[in-house]
Amino acid sequence: MNEQRISPVAYLALGDSLTEGIGASNPSAHFVAQYFQHLRHSNQCYVRNFGISGMTSDELLSLVSNPAMIRLLPRMTHITITTGGCDFISLYENNELTLRKIMKTTHKLQDNVRKMLTLMRRENPAAVLRVLGFYIPLPAYEIGVGKASFLIQSLNRALEKICNQFGAKLINPFDVFLNRKEYFSDEVHPNQTGYDELAKLFISTVQTRTDALPSLTPLTQ
Repeated sequence: MNEQRISPVAYLALGDSLTEGIGASNPSAHFVAQYFQHLRHSNQCYVRNFGISGMTSDELLSLVSNPAMIRLLPRMTHITITTGGCDFISLYENNELTLRKIMKTTHKLQDNVRKMLTLMRRENPAAVLRVLGFYIPLPAYEIGVGKASFLIQSLNRALEKICNQFGAKLINPFDVFLNRKEYFSDEVHPNQTGYDELAKLFISTVQTRTDALPSLTPLTQ
């Protein structure tokens, strides 16, 4: 009986400080590392982490559109994205958290995510795509849980619809983080317990431990 050869996992992690792992106890403990360890099935598997603290969705779209990144995309079996948090942090820091500004930023974020996924699917129709949604950051509790919940859950639903259009999956951390202030290392970043919870959400979407896709473009030196 012939056994199908499973391709090595080639995992590309893209995003902001959550992908970088700010707040985790060490670089091997954030959700990217834990997700990769669950996927990893041989020494040929690898992860490339492009998490950059402070990166906005505009900046991530620019990174994804870079020719070097476009050459890399077809080689990946798994891609995760965390983006948008810094878009809203800038509003908070500039005291611009008005409904008009929030909605404008929300629509711009959705457009950027749509553009990213369009590009990724053009270059790689088969990769496993995961996009992290939003939880309520600690400062948002100041405006009231009800209002913050409505805005963030509406955004998560919109992002989920976009993901579904591209065969991607939204990882929704809203319920897990709701009223769990002990999951934070600061106002916005998870601590190690928070990252453990994020990792569980990503891992829960894995159908099999080796859900790599053998039909992708092979790596070349």
